[in-house]
Formats: sequence, C-alpha cells, structure tokens
Amino acid sequence: MTRTIAALILLVIGLTVSPALADYGGDPPDSINPEARSLYDQAAEHFRKKQWNLAIPTYLQAVRIEPRFVEAWNSLGYCYRKVKDNPKALDAYRRAIDIKPDFKFAHEYIGRLYLAMSNRDMAMRHYEILRRLDAKMAAELLKAIEANNADYGED
Repeated sequence: MTRTIAALILLVIGLTVSPALADYGGDPPDSINPEARSLYDQAAEHFRKKQWNLAIPTYLQAVRIEPRFVEAWNSLGYCYRKVKDNPKALDAYRRAIDIKPDFKFAHEYIGRLYLAMSNRDMAMRHYEILRRLDAKMAAELLKAIEANNADYGED
C-alpha cells in the first residue's frame, strides 16, 4: 500500500514538474488519418524520451500524410526548437496556427521560440493571445519571458 501511494505521489510530481512533456500539444482527434496517427504516436514516444532528432522525421511523415495535423506540426516545431533549428521551428508553429488560430500550445511554444530568438516583442504578442486562450499556460510563458529563458519551467 505504501509503495502504491509513493508511486502515485511521484507520478503527480512528475506531471506537475514537467507540464510541457506531460501535455505537449493536445490529443489528436479521432478523425486523423490512422497511418498519420500511428506515425504521430511513434514520434511522441521519441518526444517523451527527448530524442528530438528521431521524432522530427516521423512527425514530418505524419504531416505529409495529413497536412492539417495541427498537433503534429506543433510537436514538430517543438523538436526543431530543441535542436536549435529556429527557422524550421517557426515554420512548423506558423503552420499549426494557420490551421487552428486558437491552438494554445502553438502560441505558447512560438512565444518561447521568439524568446529564444531574442524577439521579446513577438514573445509578448503571443503571450497576449495565449492569455485569452489559457490563463495558466500564459502565466508560465510570462515567467519564461521575465526570466529571459525560453526553456524556463519546461523540464
């Protein structure tokens, strides 16, 4: 019994400490092409292990099959940001936002990308958008902006 309680406490702590890895872009809808969804799930496994270079080509395959796969574009952008390929990250986040302008995860992550690129004005612009979509997530982005650290609070 004590081990079970300890395991649950560790799980809750893990999910609270790493919100970006616990919920990194929402759950894709059932309407997504099954092959694209399978590739997304494979890439997500690499994502959870922080194997960005393994996740990228798999997310790319998913969006080739399903070009409007917002969650895959968003996660692809995150992986590109982690390997410091900012132009590709920016393109992926913009595609996600073009597909779904109110996709809160993309606004948070593109805000962090702009911060990493030393563009505080654009980071704040996406903070303002995010504030209307998800106040808690916006507060986390604002902390990163205030700390001038794009990775603040992510892992």
